[in-house]
Amino acid sequence: MTRIMVRLLLVAVLAVFVTSGVVLADDRPSQGWLIGELGDSGITVGGWASVSLSYTDNDDDSTLPQGFLNREDGFNINQIGLMIEKKPKGNVIGRVGPFPGPMPQAADFGFNLTTVYGSDAKFFRTSGWDDEWHDNEDPDTENFITLAQAFADIYIPVLGGSNLMLGLFHTPLENEIGFDQAPPNPAPFFTRPYSFMHGPAKHAGALYSFKLPSDPGAPRWGAELGVVRGWNNWDDENDDVDVIFNLRWRSADMATWVDWENIYGNGADDSDPVTQTGSPIPAVSALAGDDELMRYLTYLTISHALDERNRVAVEFTYGSQEMALLADPPPAGVGDDADWKGINVNWHHQLQPGLSLNLRGEWFDTDGMHALLPYDGTMKALTANVTWNATHALRIRPEIRYDTFDGDGDPFADGTDDSQFFAALNAVFSF
Repeated sequence: MTRIMVRLLLVAVLAVFVTSGVVLADDRPSQGWLIGELGDSGITVGGWASVSLSYTDNDDDSTLPQGFLNREDGFNINQIGLMIEKKPKGNVIGRVGPFPGPMPQAADFGFNLTTVYGSDAKFFRTSGWDDEWHDNEDPDTENFITLAQAFADIYIPVLGGSNLMLGLFHTPLENEIGFDQAPPNPAPFFTRPYSFMHGPAKHAGALYSFKLPSDPGAPRWGAELGVVRGWNNWDDENDDVDVIFNLRWRSADMATWVDWENIYGNGADDSDPVTQTGSPIPAVSALAGDDELMRYLTYLTISHALDERNRVAVEFTYGSQEMALLADPPPAGVGDDADWKGINVNWHHQLQPGLSLNLRGEWFDTDGMHALLPYDGTMKALTANVTWNATHALRIRPEIRYDTFDGDGDPFADGTDDSQFFAALNAVFSF
């Protein structure tokens, strides 16, 4: 079986290169072309379907934590997403930042409803919201269904332009996103980095984004302030809110982006071990003897377009959790203060229209407090893929990845190996 899968992956990679001279993409948008806008309402309907065939060089079926979000080798329905949205007209996009142009003087209202089905949707569930839908309460279910986003999206003509999001929304943190959407959405890789895995996927609450006034032709500053119910929680058990504070800078030509993103709050008891929802970094107040166990996470991302064909991005991350349960687990321990830090370097190279090469290097050091990586040590990883946009709607990505771990224990092959090779063929059809 292993040899067959390797051969299929190699054939797929070869097919991409052989046919790379034929690009069938047209001017239609990658998402929203099938149904598109409902009359002249401004409401659009679109989505994507992501499937994969993956392989690891061990006898264990699990690809975690290396293949995150993908969970098992073989064939997977990773994501089938449906998005109904109305984008407000403005010069600020929540979670993205400020854009050039004058500030529109009229307020505008929009919304977003996103549902996702598939194996990846396990990590898009929200504790107290959709964690008990269908078979979602069973963490071993093959495919999950989730209402990943449901928020009002409002443009307000104040300051240099403002945006207010209210409801349940994908996190404004991290360089990459969880949805397998086509560019310009930042999801160039099939697998996600360890810095992504150690952050929240979504929040329930409010996020206010605004652009600071600037002169024409000058760089742009933007900021975000948020009040949310913790990480991946609708009913955070500690009843304390987390605070989000982000700063965003864009060069005058929009070639250079700098994003500093932060979240701070009480991490006590916001993990559900039964459904495996909520925060993936548990901290238990009853064991720690303290109901305020503070958690902090920050990302600094610098990206720059070198020219029309090359773009680089560097992401730094640091996080800490007081009395993290898995850093010193029962029965011997009750948790311990823990932190994690890392750096990712991404390079995107456009080989020709419709065909690109993506490389990512990772260094990540952890005290072993994450549910999927409860090992104290340092992870190093190298990921490479070729992305072929066969049509405006079809994207094919063969991807390989190699990870090594230096520390206490073996995170791969069911706790028997400190390194692992991963390969996948991912196809994404947008509609």
